[in-house]
Amino acid sequence: MQPSLRHHLKHPKRVKPVLMLLLAAIPFTESFSAFSQALQNVVPGMEVKNGTLTQAIASLEKKAGVRISYDQRALSTVHVAPHSWKNETVAAILSDLLSSTGLKYEERQQTIVIFSANQAGADNSLQQEKKITGTVTDANGPLPGAVVLVKGTSKGAITDASGRFAINASADGEVILTVSMVGYKTAEVAYNGAPLQVVMTTNSRELGQVLVVGYGSQSRTKISSAITDVKLDKLNSRSVNSVEEAMQGKAPGVVVQNQGGDPTSPPKVYIRGTGGINGENPLYVVDGSIYNGLINPADIETITVLKDAAAAIYGARASGGVILITTKKGKSGRMSVNADAKFGVQQVYKTLKVLDAAEFNNVMNQAYDNAGVTRNPAYDPTQNPDGNVTRTDWMKAITRRAQLQEYNVDLNGGNDKSRYFMGFGYRKQEGILLNTFNERYNFRLNTDHQVTPWLKIGENLSYAYSNGNGANTTSAYTGAILTALYYTPSVTPYQPDGSFSGLPVKFAGAYGDVINPVAYLQRLDSKNPKSYLLINPYVEVKLPANLTFKSNLAINKVFDNTKSFTSRVLEIGKIFDFNNLYLSNSNTNDVLAEQTLTYDKQLHDHHFNAIGGYSYQQIQRDYFSLLVNNFNDERPAFRYPQNGAAVDPLGFLGGRDKQAIESFFARLNYDYKAKYLLSVVGRRDGSSLVAPQNRYQNYYSVSAGWVLSNEGFMKDIVAGKTLSYLKLRASNGLLGNLGSLPVGAVNPLLDKKTSYFGVTPTVSNGYAETALANPNLTWAESKQTNIGLDLGLLDNRIYLVADYYIKNTIKMLRQKPPLSTDGVPNGTWMNVGDVRDNGIELGITFNSKQGSEFQYSVSANLATVNNKLLSLGLGDQVLNTSNINIRSSITPIRIQEGQPLYSYYLVKTAGIFQSQKEIDDYTWTDPKTGTVNKIQPNAKPGDLKFIDANNDGKINNSDRQFMGTPFPKFTYGFSFNGSYKGFDINIFLQGVQGNKIFNALKYTGLAPMVTSQGYNLLADVKNAWTPTNTNTNIPRVSISDPNGNFGTTSDWYLENGSYMRIKNITLGYTLPDKLTERYHINKLRVFVTGNNLFTFTKYSGMDPEVGTDTYGIDLGRYPQARGFIAGLNLNF
Repeated sequence: MQPSLRHHLKHPKRVKPVLMLLLAAIPFTESFSAFSQALQNVVPGMEVKNGTLTQAIASLEKKAGVRISYDQRALSTVHVAPHSWKNETVAAILSDLLSSTGLKYEERQQTIVIFSANQAGADNSLQQEKKITGTVTDANGPLPGAVVLVKGTSKGAITDASGRFAINASADGEVILTVSMVGYKTAEVAYNGAPLQVVMTTNSRELGQVLVVGYGSQSRTKISSAITDVKLDKLNSRSVNSVEEAMQGKAPGVVVQNQGGDPTSPPKVYIRGTGGINGENPLYVVDGSIYNGLINPADIETITVLKDAAAAIYGARASGGVILITTKKGKSGRMSVNADAKFGVQQVYKTLKVLDAAEFNNVMNQAYDNAGVTRNPAYDPTQNPDGNVTRTDWMKAITRRAQLQEYNVDLNGGNDKSRYFMGFGYRKQEGILLNTFNERYNFRLNTDHQVTPWLKIGENLSYAYSNGNGANTTSAYTGAILTALYYTPSVTPYQPDGSFSGLPVKFAGAYGDVINPVAYLQRLDSKNPKSYLLINPYVEVKLPANLTFKSNLAINKVFDNTKSFTSRVLEIGKIFDFNNLYLSNSNTNDVLAEQTLTYDKQLHDHHFNAIGGYSYQQIQRDYFSLLVNNFNDERPAFRYPQNGAAVDPLGFLGGRDKQAIESFFARLNYDYKAKYLLSVVGRRDGSSLVAPQNRYQNYYSVSAGWVLSNEGFMKDIVAGKTLSYLKLRASNGLLGNLGSLPVGAVNPLLDKKTSYFGVTPTVSNGYAETALANPNLTWAESKQTNIGLDLGLLDNRIYLVADYYIKNTIKMLRQKPPLSTDGVPNGTWMNVGDVRDNGIELGITFNSKQGSEFQYSVSANLATVNNKLLSLGLGDQVLNTSNINIRSSITPIRIQEGQPLYSYYLVKTAGIFQSQKEIDDYTWTDPKTGTVNKIQPNAKPGDLKFIDANNDGKINNSDRQFMGTPFPKFTYGFSFNGSYKGFDINIFLQGVQGNKIFNALKYTGLAPMVTSQGYNLLADVKNAWTPTNTNTNIPRVSISDPNGNFGTTSDWYLENGSYMRIKNITLGYTLPDKLTERYHINKLRVFVTGNNLFTFTKYSGMDPEVGTDTYGIDLGRYPQARGFIAGLNLNF
């Protein structure tokens, strides 16, 4: 007799070594029984037509490679209907074939025996009651929450998280089970003596989904909050470097903003707004554990996003939303191997055109003439003939056709006791700028083992490594894009001897203080190797009274290293006669332990699911950095600290950050007849980052739903199938933003200082405060309210999700400026200020009728967000943003109460003065003296006309107005998937609307000598105003700017940032089974994919997706690339 759970709990010394042995063996466990149990063999594909059961069994023997013994007399009169299976086990196929036949099957000595249920072999028929067990699944795996009933009785059960169920039923007569779940067709199966495998067919692809919701999962039909799944259609046909890239445009309310096209630059994710002045990031939870690391997108099974108060189950870190990622798991059956290979090329989609050498000289001479200044001989072809010859297109010189390659292999299999998934991945992406790249390695092992009916153990183990070489493209002197635009085209990248070229010695001062962009890129040596190791073992124990206990341990280690060598730049131009080596090392040890107890019970029409838990997380980071100067030898072999002349004391740092988070949480989900829904969540979080009296904060959410389509009065409407499903939802709650709290903000650490000490003062080292402590400080929070609707039409082929939300961010963090009497240089952190975000989100999916040869689905999403700063606190109405500037001259961003955050604050223009009369007529009358004055007395025809907004008779910063923001009014995405026979197509586009871009490239690209530097200019300057070219918006060229055409922070720089991008188009073909089966291949698919194929925009720059980290200011961002990929997907 098998020992019970109670027996093991009474003898812990016996169970401990067994558990330790099992845990240690998990990574090496091989499910050998999966290869010996004939019933668990997976049949790639099988189809039967009208005929006898004997014919069907013979076909199964051949397809599955198994031996089946049966009584010819018992099968001779049984007929089967047409049916097909794909990737099903022999047991599942036999269950279907023998359903309602009165026949049973058993496996004996690797032979499957089929016999009549009336034979003596059926031991259970002698008992008065028998136990029926089984598993309910759909095409995506286990199906928790399905209702299983013994037909004609009230006996039933609810499937658990693994889709399993157990029911005791009468031993007399045939037992029929009905399995039902909203969104699925009700199934009836006859018990045949063996564990049942019930595969449910969806009525709706949307309603049939089970979504991960944090510490559990829920059927979409029972969710009352704003929880969305990210559609990963055809992800294996794309090559993306991160989870964030895979999510872009795929879910309403989840805005993914690329921060340029640098292969080392990660995208930024915003969920329902930016989170106030402190910002916020979503919390990532992978396989149930909080994780901040690298994941191979090819390992991902599903992504779910908690967008509203439902995220309160994660409390103090949930204000920015929660992204729940489930990685792939093993499936019962013999080993299945999947392999993907992709190879592609990428190149720049658009570059900016600049003047050639002769055009540059002509424009510069015109600019000198317009300013009334003697021409510079450098621009005179007779004095500098070399300067009139174009030798280099610098944008072409710094870009290249870059290669991309990606390979993924995974193995999975198992049986009803043990399952495994093992994945390997490698990806390398060259950047379209010289000498830039990103490289990634991934390994994953997920296994789970049902040791006993009540004990399950498993682990998720992953290792990831990334490294790359990124380029600065926006620096005024060394940015690769800016210098390529500015550098004179009359110079070649290299000298005849192979060394890098500089500016011509005689006329160097006429071409500006920039460096050779090719030299900059080729000298790049800035590596950031980073390793992530996650060890995540867990144990699940089924207890009496419908309770399940889970213990989860996650050990996450991050090894982050940087080695950056800056070479001397000695070529004529902007000279940097120094070099240095920067080294940094950061090791993070993150340990998370969580214990949960789950209760799940169906009481007639009432369903209860409750969870309670405790979590403890400790994070420790040890770090140091070192800056070494003056290397005599710059060859790579000598770029190490001992070869430098001196250590920079200001760059020699180190320390340790340590924090702990303790949490208690609970959630109750209740539904009545799957019609009335209620969810209550509570969490209490404590953080070591704040003072003891403020250490713990409480968070909550309450949500409710009403499925109107399940009401009796809707029966006739639903029966017509025009309206198939209708649910109303509402939620409210409080969440925290612990990430807004800087380490050491509550009680700042002392800094090392030098000062005079003693009776006879001498300089000595000491420590001093840099800011005053605030023991009452805590982190920011957000109050969130959501109202939503789910609507299914045409038998749920059309499925719409709509939400309206309000998110108020409170208790933001600001530094109060120090008083002169405080004796410290930095301000004290305070909790002040409120911001509101609100908007509408829409998602719609339309699916074709199932069963037709041409299958397709269309999905689209749209989300709006409106932002307003309600208060700043500390008596301020405006927050200083002078640090957000262009060349320390133009400051276009303003943060002010009553306006959206990071709004553009600009002087409005009214075109270009076409004549001196227009200038003379643009006047202001002094109300006190009656004196009439020109508003722009320094203007000349061809100069910009500015609006005197405050009516004081002059143009200055007081005339600025709010003129939009860098954040879009709405974002959208669209996907189309189609398949016909072996062909498939996927089209994906995404875009934004209503945002503005401040094109800072105009400042130096269209204004000769605006910074007293003779930079090359954008080709658009050829369209500048002249007396014969008046139909233009570009002011006249001049080496002086008395009217402030370029020096005024005006809307002349502002452009429409809206765009629609055809992100991906994939065409694929799957070879027929008849061809692949010859080579024992289950599936072989080939495909081609185009990425970033077309971008439709009015923006004049290289790429409208300039990123939000620069607040929509385009300083010459690394552009995104257009690419083409060819690849194959193989399964065997």
